[in-house]
Amino acid sequence: MVTVVDNRHNNYYNYNMKEFTEIHKQRISEAHKKGQHFNCLICFKEFWRKPFDIKKGNNKFCSKKCYFIWQKGRNKSEEFKEKCRRKKPEQNGNWKGGITPLNKRIRSSEIFKKWREKVFKRDNYICQECGIKSQKGIKVILHAHHIKPFAKFTKLRFEINNGLTLCKKCHSKKPKGKEIWIIT
Repeated sequence: MVTVVDNRHNNYYNYNMKEFTEIHKQRISEAHKKGQHFNCLICFKEFWRKPFDIKKGNNKFCSKKCYFIWQKGRNKSEEFKEKCRRKKPEQNGNWKGGITPLNKRIRSSEIFKKWREKVFKRDNYICQECGIKSQKGIKVILHAHHIKPFAKFTKLRFEINNGLTLCKKCHSKKPKGKEIWIIT
């Protein structure tokens, strides 16, 4: 057993944690006096919560596992389901006023996904730089690269001839950001 003296606070701490010092036991006891013991609604196991957690309402379940079991078995009322369906984006706490950047909207659009797939099919799902292809036991992440930069040549964004299939490693070597503005 290793016992160390902490001179800053004149306390003794046991770093083996098999036995607590009297000071440590006293502090644990004081902390437990402030909280409360509860029984889990699912497994009926007794557990203890701090005042902060009690105030937040985290005193019904002993673990996330029990909470999810309870949540899964709950029957949601038709009123609740309808309320969720009618919720407007503005009511969501993460709503920023419809400011999704144009670049993100384009890259997640259906036309972009189709362009990407056509480029992969044309190149037979093979990296055009190093020639690697996914096989049994070898997974290769492919990217559809714009030969003429996406940001600079807006009319060529969905031209199949402006696309090139590259593996993740080869694509990371290509110019990006401010470097693309040098390309003419």
